[in-house]
Amino acid sequence: MLRHVSVRDFALIDAVDVSLEPGMNVLTGETGAGKSILIDALALVLGRRAHPADVRAGTSRAYVEAVFDMTSDEASRVMDSYGVETDESLILSREVRGAGRSTARINGRGVPVRALAELGRTVVDVHGPSEHQSLFRQSQQLEYLDRFAGLMPERETVAGLAREIRATDREADELQRNARETAREIDLLTFQVDEISAAELSAGEDERLRADRHVLANAERLRDLAGQAAARLHGDALDPAPDIIGSTLQAAEEMAELDPDLRPLAQQAAQLQELAADLALALQSYAEQVEADPARIKQIDDRLNQIEALIRKYGETPAQVIAYGEEAQARLDELERGDSRIEALREHAADLRERLIPAVEVLSAKRRRAAGDLADAVADQLDDLNMRYATFEVRLRCQADPGGLPVTGEAESVRFDESGIDQVEFLLSVNVGQPPRPLADVASDGERSRILLGLKVVLAKVDPTPTLVFDEIDVGVGPRAGDIVGQKLAALAAWRQVLCITHLAPVAAFADTHFVVAKSDALGETRTAVSRVDGDRVVEEIAAMSGASTIAGRRLARDLMAAAQAWKHDA
Repeated sequence: MLRHVSVRDFALIDAVDVSLEPGMNVLTGETGAGKSILIDALALVLGRRAHPADVRAGTSRAYVEAVFDMTSDEASRVMDSYGVETDESLILSREVRGAGRSTARINGRGVPVRALAELGRTVVDVHGPSEHQSLFRQSQQLEYLDRFAGLMPERETVAGLAREIRATDREADELQRNARETAREIDLLTFQVDEISAAELSAGEDERLRADRHVLANAERLRDLAGQAAARLHGDALDPAPDIIGSTLQAAEEMAELDPDLRPLAQQAAQLQELAADLALALQSYAEQVEADPARIKQIDDRLNQIEALIRKYGETPAQVIAYGEEAQARLDELERGDSRIEALREHAADLRERLIPAVEVLSAKRRRAAGDLADAVADQLDDLNMRYATFEVRLRCQADPGGLPVTGEAESVRFDESGIDQVEFLLSVNVGQPPRPLADVASDGERSRILLGLKVVLAKVDPTPTLVFDEIDVGVGPRAGDIVGQKLAALAAWRQVLCITHLAPVAAFADTHFVVAKSDALGETRTAVSRVDGDRVVEEIAAMSGASTIAGRRLARDLMAAAQAWKHDA
């Protein structure tokens, strides 16, 4: 239940704190005093979109906080999904800055605004003037029926299947529409993959080829240098190097004979002579092998040109070109599987439709069984609300659609959406002998209010939401029917907390707790204040609502309150 609402710098409100009680809480005040502003503030903290106009002129931010008793398992589930710990109390808060940006919190923890909306639906059900129009929408009428019959779980199952079918069909259709573009992409990718594959590149190949070409371009000089070095080591040139190595070995051996400790030096000299002989042979072999090869140079140049052409198109190195080719091949494989993907999607959609058909048939059958019960329950309420000659009917039908579902009992396939296959329409006849017609065609403002109130009374018996808010539910209802409206609201308040804005004295007389909303001008600013009234102040307010702040008016107010108390005692 809603315990407390705090509002700061919201619209015309500078600071308001309202502590609500169980039972029927009523807000009254002159037209334009700002009664609905408090409900609008409550809607803000329950997740409605924030606007710059929410912030009171001359201030930088607006703040609204609502405190609830924590009793709902569904509320706990929502809080768990957003990582908010449950507590004895539930505190929702919303801060709006001047530009319309806002922050939302649950029990002090920052959350997305949608979390307030999800949680708000579990703790408060707000019924405003706009519902007088929504009552005419078939989608809203269908929701009323489903809530009455307790069919929301079955409806969610149908909605899940319908959403998946639509998504699957959209993907398949998109693939089908893109078939021409896909064909062009396949042609391009095929050319690229073939070109890269035919080149048979290897990573670092360009660097190796440039090194080979450098060697071939300098083959003559390499041969001369190798031959000269080999000749010097062999002693074929006018170079004393072999004699130096040989004489060094001879001297080292003599020294070792004279001093055995020098034997390692003699061994090193012998190794040096062997190494020089081996190096001479290697240089000679290299000189005999290396040669200029113009044909090979041209071959290398052609290969490098081919690699550079591929690099210009596909990457900065052969490794990147190879990687591009692999990615192109993967994309090509994916596109070439497109036809099979479309076929798989069509098969999946067909399977989903087969699963959806029995689900919508069961949902539709339950709706048809519940439609009569809802009509009877609303008719009983309308009889209580002085519409005893009214006939209320809930009519269900299906709409033919070649692309829909073939269901039992229908000659043609029928249209479906996330709500199922049924289209519902509430029909009303207010005069004896007149056939029932759509609500919009026959219902006056007062009749719409009473029908909506009757629906809410019926639905409240199956809806676990602990707090019901009615913003001028009695619009268009005259004083004659006001006491009946008050009785209905009081009956609701017997098992739900009710917060009601009303302009009718007979309704206000049923209040368990009464608040007065007043507007004042202070220092050139218009401000709205909310105060709780008791005792004689309640009598004065109800008398003023009756249009007679006189002794007779106060007597009438006391009579209304006495009659209301007597009704609640007997109910």
